[in-house]
Amino acid sequence: MDSPSRYSSAVMDFRRARRRAARQEFFSRFTGRSSRLVPFEEIRQRIGAENFFPRRLEDIPLDAIIGSVGRYEDFNRQFLPRLEAQQSRWARVRLAIEERGLPPIEVYKLGEVYFVMDGHHRVSVARQVESKMIEAYVTEIPTKVTLSPEDDADEIILKAEHAGFLTDTHLDESHPDIELRLTLPGRYRDLREHIAVHRYYLSQEQDRAVNESEAARSWVDNVYLPAVESIRRRGLLRDFPNRTETDLYLWLMTHRTQLTESLGWELETDEAAAHLGQRFGLRPGRILKRFGLFLKDVLTPDSLESGTASGEWRAERTNPERLFGRVLVALSDDPENWQALDQALILASLESSTLRGLHVIPKRTNVDEATGNRIEREFFKRVEYSGVPGRVVFEHGQVAREVELRARWSDLVVLHLKHPPGEAPLERLRSGIRILIQRSSRPILIVPHVTKLTHALLAFDGSRKSVEALFVAAHVAQRWGARLTVLTTQEHEEKTEKIQLDARKYLANYGVVADFIQGSGSAGEAVISTVKERGCDIILMGGYGASPLVEVVLGSTVDHVLRAAVVPVLICR
Repeated sequence: MDSPSRYSSAVMDFRRARRRAARQEFFSRFTGRSSRLVPFEEIRQRIGAENFFPRRLEDIPLDAIIGSVGRYEDFNRQFLPRLEAQQSRWARVRLAIEERGLPPIEVYKLGEVYFVMDGHHRVSVARQVESKMIEAYVTEIPTKVTLSPEDDADEIILKAEHAGFLTDTHLDESHPDIELRLTLPGRYRDLREHIAVHRYYLSQEQDRAVNESEAARSWVDNVYLPAVESIRRRGLLRDFPNRTETDLYLWLMTHRTQLTESLGWELETDEAAAHLGQRFGLRPGRILKRFGLFLKDVLTPDSLESGTASGEWRAERTNPERLFGRVLVALSDDPENWQALDQALILASLESSTLRGLHVIPKRTNVDEATGNRIEREFFKRVEYSGVPGRVVFEHGQVAREVELRARWSDLVVLHLKHPPGEAPLERLRSGIRILIQRSSRPILIVPHVTKLTHALLAFDGSRKSVEALFVAAHVAQRWGARLTVLTTQEHEEKTEKIQLDARKYLANYGVVADFIQGSGSAGEAVISTVKERGCDIILMGGYGASPLVEVVLGSTVDHVLRAAVVPVLICR
């Protein structure tokens, strides 16, 4: 074949190679697997490699060449040409390989892979003619990173970042059992920032300079591992199966920061972990639940919505050691409303709780700065005097709706009782407190007057929600040291003995002794009369038992108790 013909054939080979490169680049967009060459400098810098072994000449496998020094945009991972401007040079190398062979290329070696310094076109042509090996001058760089030809660009960068991170922090030496692995390139930089912030505060706390390795060890023990424990407890790896614990740690910390800024409250890590799974979890049950709640919210009027399932609030508690560790108290400028805060402070002292104050400004109402300042000053004055930690935030919206939304971030809601549900069906339908009791995902303590919470009356009828109140009653007797009276009524005469027996057994399991009495007449009247006769200063009871529509039409024991009660009423879901 004459020279022009052979050159034309080489050009045709180049064009076929270019078309293959274009196809591979197109399909890589759908597979998610990168087709690009790995940049050597990026890997070297992330590994922190500075030492070199002497150069040697040897045959190396072409499939193990996965990167380039400076020309990683010119060829793809299979060293197919990506630019039309390469045609002439590529064709000449293609001719040279037949006429006189090719001189050795020059490469760096990291682990089991190679990066081309000189000879990119020679590698491309050699692979095009299906050679398996190529002669090369090899300069090896020692590294702890295990790199293989099967790794794609992102995997190699991740391994390099991981190695550099461990080299700087020495966490592989201090915590060899912990896998700090990420699945997205660039995120080890975020871990370094977390350690740097921890190092700053650690230095401030100890009033001395703290080096990076010491800060990293402290960060793992005091920040990372507690967060990972929340991730495991909440089952987040099942929600996000393609992520590691370290991936989820970074997402969780970001999510916590965003929630804190949005809500105005300092959230615990476990709170943010619970919300992360509920809001973004990919388990089928999570997805179906979110969809069901969306449909319910769209299709059901607030006054007829039944809220979360009975007992769900217990499962969602973030601190298993405390029943009411986070107490939400609704505030207003009405002097009587401060009774809710005073009662919340008494309860918080018994529970070692944190208070979260909320003042809701009705929509289309201008913010009264003087009123806001007055509420804030009064809140902090009472909180600081009691020694209970707390913070107050202001929100625009409809009061019952905003309290219900914020309740999800608390274990108990405390409200002052100013307008109990009315006696007429229409009054009950419009009652904000009734809607809130029906919808709230948390128990609600409704306060007509402040008491010391020393003697609890449990209204128990064996229903699911009264069983939740029984659970609270056992806690109140144990933790608060309160006296406990259990009331059942003759409305359920045939079941009264069994109901009382079940309650006795339950309380006995917790070592709680209670007085058991049977009331007569309607349940609501029996509750109110027993409070007066026995000197009880808090009522524990289940929430609405029937459907919202039935409760609106017929009324309920809860409504009767709220209209007549002179002591706080704790209503459970």
